[in-house]
Amino acid sequence: MKQVHAPNRLIALLLAVTMLLSAAACGGRETSPDASSSTPQDTSSTGVPAFVNPLPDADLSAVAEPKKPEGDLLEKLNTAYNQNNDVVGWLSVPDTTMDDPVMFCENDANTQNDPDPENRNFYQRRDINKQYDWYGSYWVDYECKLGNRNELSRNTIIYGHSMDDDPEGLKMSQLKKYNDIEWAKQHPYIYFSTAEDEMVWKVFAVSTVDTNLAYNHPDLSDADFMNLISELKDRSAYDIDVDVKSTDKILLISTCTYPTNYTNVQLDESTKYLIVARLLRPGEEETATVEMTVNEDVKKPQYNF
Repeated sequence: MKQVHAPNRLIALLLAVTMLLSAAACGGRETSPDASSSTPQDTSSTGVPAFVNPLPDADLSAVAEPKKPEGDLLEKLNTAYNQNNDVVGWLSVPDTTMDDPVMFCENDANTQNDPDPENRNFYQRRDINKQYDWYGSYWVDYECKLGNRNELSRNTIIYGHSMDDDPEGLKMSQLKKYNDIEWAKQHPYIYFSTAEDEMVWKVFAVSTVDTNLAYNHPDLSDADFMNLISELKDRSAYDIDVDVKSTDKILLISTCTYPTNYTNVQLDESTKYLIVARLLRPGEEETATVEMTVNEDVKKPQYNF
């Protein structure tokens, strides 16, 4: 008797259709997850592991958003820039006379790799009008990158004159107020802002160093950066309860100090006074004071003479 194969053909056809539909689903685009949901999607069925936050305590929504200057600060910046477009920022230290523009000679960034030394320190003895002034201006290191907080160099260095160690003196002599620990506790913040960003910096070191310490390099490797932070903290007059991470950016203000009161010119000229602060992190609030104690094991300047 001749067998009937129709049912077998039907079953085979149904299997083929099923396989075809399955193949189409594997190669197609699935519906996108709800964009408003912050919950990681389970992608285990596709062979791709689900996202796992390696820092479960960190707020990953916090980003370093620039804050545009406004009000009095914006007016100061605009007035100064209209006077001289070498103005790149504004430096202010509360309860001092330091509330001034910061300069950056355009030639410093746009000449060759080894720019004219005269251009590097153009504002060392010049005022905002580029006229001779013994006290000079505040100026940024010629290798620094400027802009908003995301564009700044890892280490922004600002220089300025201090003709003596009198905290009531002119220019950066006012920084010597930090030699009083009670004053320092009450003044934990420095304000350096650019036209692109209003920024707050938290002091973590008040250091007296020798010029052998290579602190004036804007962009260091992670290891060199953290080594510098360690050196600055070791040489700080105070142990300050402010941590610094490799992801932070710092502001380093460098000026002169006179440990021998001019009796040993070589030693005085080989010594610098540094106030160092890190940029306030996203979501970090300003506090009225900061904890600090005298550094009983401070590392002294390392002179080689």
